[in-house]
Amino acid sequence: MNLLIVDDEKFAIEGIMAAAPFEKYGIDGVLTANCMQQAVEILEREKVDILLCDIEMPNGSGLDLIKWVNENRPRVVKLILSCHNEFEFAQQAVGLSCLLYILKPATPEAMDKALAKASAKVLKSAADDRMMQFGEAYARKMVGADDSEQTVVEKVNAYIREHITSELSVDELSAKAFVSPNHLTRCFKKQYGMTVTEYIIDYRMGLAEKLLKDTNLTVTAVSAKVGYANYAYFTRQFKKYSGYTPSQYRELLRQKD
Repeated sequence: MNLLIVDDEKFAIEGIMAAAPFEKYGIDGVLTANCMQQAVEILEREKVDILLCDIEMPNGSGLDLIKWVNENRPRVVKLILSCHNEFEFAQQAVGLSCLLYILKPATPEAMDKALAKASAKVLKSAADDRMMQFGEAYARKMVGADDSEQTVVEKVNAYIREHITSELSVDELSAKAFVSPNHLTRCFKKQYGMTVTEYIIDYRMGLAEKLLKDTNLTVTAVSAKVGYANYAYFTRQFKKYSGYTPSQYRELLRQKD
């Protein structure tokens, strides 16, 4: 099992290396990086099971790195480090499917707890993968061509649309379709030219535009309707998507009318 530590502070990495009981949890490979670019290079080159990264780094934050990991290495278990005990950071980390938010300096007790949870999730994911592979083989045998990539995408697409107000993850969706996360990502890339995560965001933003245009729901209500419990995060995502905040977008529509 391999772990990647990403922190721009050399002493922080050394402290973690000294405090963490890696061998206790079957972690026999520990890699380090000082910035997002180095981390991405390692992730593209090496098999990484657990990512432990600082939030505040130059030239790409830990949250930016985790977004990249979610899109390109969805099976990696993610742990966040931060010297700030701020609710917004923690909420963003949860929204990006991070397993734990660890305050710096990380104590031996905190590292022991984090590695116990992370390694357990890696082992569970490996077991789930084996079950999914069995399920895929069985499904192909039983239904043959009917269980095509197109069918998988259609099933997952329907599930996304029916459960858009819920938290959706690649792991959950692939389990529903009895395929591996990597296989599901390949199917969506082939069908839509985007990852599953990108597709969910795109569908949510399109639905938000429709609700802002065709209903009198408050922006907070629209946010909840498209699966964002955090109003501020929804506003940022919508502006990134459309170039306007939800309120600005609605006002622009009124002016056009």
